[in-house]
Amino acid sequence: MNQYSLLKTIESPRDLRKLREDQLPQVCTELREYIIDTLSAVGGHFASNLGVVELTVALHYVLETPEDKLIWDVGHQIYPHKILTGRRERLKSVRRKGGLSGFPKRDESEYDLYNTGHAGTSISQVLGEAMARDVLGKEHNCACVIGDASMAAGMAFEALNHGGDVGTDCLVVLNDNDMSISHNVGALNQYLNSIITSSIWNRWRKLWYTLLMWVPVIGPAIRSFSRRLEKSFKDLLTPGGFFADLGFRYVGPVDGHNVRDLVKTLRKVVAMKGPILLHAYTQKGKGYEPAENNPIRYHSVSVFNREDGTFAGTKDPAAAERISFSEVVGQTLLELAEKNEKVVAITPAMIEGSGLRPLYNKMPERVYDVGIAEQHSMAFAGGLASGGVVPYLCIYSTFLNRALDQLIEDVALMNFPVRMIVDRAGCVGPDGETHQGLYDIGMLLSCPNVEVYAPATGGELKAMLQHMESYEEHPIAVRFPKATCERRSLAPENLPDVSSIKPVLSGQGKDLAIITVGVMWDMGLALEKEIRNSHGILSTVVGLRWIRPLDLEALTETLGDCEHFIIIEDSYIHSSAAAYIQQLLPAAINGRHLKTFAFPEESIDHGGRDEILADHGISVPAISEYLREHPAYSGKVFSYTANPSEV
Repeated sequence: MNQYSLLKTIESPRDLRKLREDQLPQVCTELREYIIDTLSAVGGHFASNLGVVELTVALHYVLETPEDKLIWDVGHQIYPHKILTGRRERLKSVRRKGGLSGFPKRDESEYDLYNTGHAGTSISQVLGEAMARDVLGKEHNCACVIGDASMAAGMAFEALNHGGDVGTDCLVVLNDNDMSISHNVGALNQYLNSIITSSIWNRWRKLWYTLLMWVPVIGPAIRSFSRRLEKSFKDLLTPGGFFADLGFRYVGPVDGHNVRDLVKTLRKVVAMKGPILLHAYTQKGKGYEPAENNPIRYHSVSVFNREDGTFAGTKDPAAAERISFSEVVGQTLLELAEKNEKVVAITPAMIEGSGLRPLYNKMPERVYDVGIAEQHSMAFAGGLASGGVVPYLCIYSTFLNRALDQLIEDVALMNFPVRMIVDRAGCVGPDGETHQGLYDIGMLLSCPNVEVYAPATGGELKAMLQHMESYEEHPIAVRFPKATCERRSLAPENLPDVSSIKPVLSGQGKDLAIITVGVMWDMGLALEKEIRNSHGILSTVVGLRWIRPLDLEALTETLGDCEHFIIIEDSYIHSSAAAYIQQLLPAAINGRHLKTFAFPEESIDHGGRDEILADHGISVPAISEYLREHPAYSGKVFSYTANPSEV
């Protein structure tokens, strides 16, 4: 057999549907091997994609996509779908600048119905598609795939409740990869599923209930008794009673790695009427032993050795001197929790990403992983604060968007001292538009009482986390990007006094003030040196750590001593600290503002963080060139001459 002999013939699902059913297992084998081969060389989301190979093949084989609508929840399980829909060769570019998105994306293909990066949305979307179909008098199928973790999102329950009420034809596939109901996968369950999905059974079932409605007096009673008996029997032998109570016909669990059985079941299910939930049991990392044994480690991977799963490349000696901001959070919260029994951490399904694994391993009772339920996490944190404990809510910036209502109503307005740790703030790079942390400053500053701090170093982050422990006056948020910092900044002697809200200053130049927000401080320092050496422009770098409260008097005094000022920020320009600050500055000072270097309010695509910043003019070369050509400085003769040692 030539490698990928069948897979190479598939440029669209229509090509897949030309194959014989007995060829599908080979397609799945080739598809899985292609994913392993490709991602071992380029990296990307891994274990979750290996787990949905058979399910993806079966769905595209049975459904007439793209005429039939197929929606994927979360999105990091989308690679098999992309390969089968004409993007096989482009998978090598996934998550890179100009390459494939790591999530579904409408601009890429007609097979990607939605740009999906946040969980729990697919049932609402498939219900909307189905109702639109009904309104327009069309007849295509509408299906979605939702993971078991996504099913915990409150939005998913809202959609199930509505879907069961309206009763339109739609299919929800529950991709259960957590072995929560594995004991029901067996011969008896397969037999029950064959009955439930049988067209003969469903025709007689419909006829029986119709006839009973015409039986005088006792017909309705017998019909009601029959429904209760049927439900009790299914509840006893299958786990689908909850979904049945919401109005969904439950089928499953089925083996999500038996592609031929999946095809048979799907053919029967799509012929059934009303809302259907098909429960498929799958395994993350299926077919690659290291990922099967450690699906968390192999959820998203960098380049690795395909043969043994070890991650490739020699470690940069300088890397040992650096630590991620998330790790700083985990280490510091563990230290605080060991000394203070009131300290707890909350996370919406991001223990690893938020650096909480050390704390969880040592004190699991002090870490609340609430699942993909950001709204609940915020209101829950408010309740904890009201109850007298010290809650640290660890949440990604992009997921903070989902908790905005609770932040306003259940925390800010009542002034509960929730400590918000906003990870992945600013430009996130490879995860792209759905995960960009570009809204949080604007949201936080729009809420009453909320204080906002943006550290530039790991030491400042650590000091702020320590400061938060005893701070009870207001809700307080600390934001930082997915990045690393110097370990030496964490030494006790290097920790700053974060209670001072004065801006940090570097340089004494009067030609220009360079205002930087948080981690943009390093760029400001580099820019100060560049324009001094290249253009003779003398500047002062103004590092804002406290965004609110803002030391307006100190800031105004510094800017008043400079001819002009610019602002550098890792945020959307109209949802930024810059917009907030300029509303507060006196008009005479604002008149000295040349430009804010931040992101325009448009979709910010995926790629390397530095690449994306540079593409939008947020880089030392771009800003230096802007200043060189600006009328305020072009042609101006400066008295300063760079010392050779400073160049």
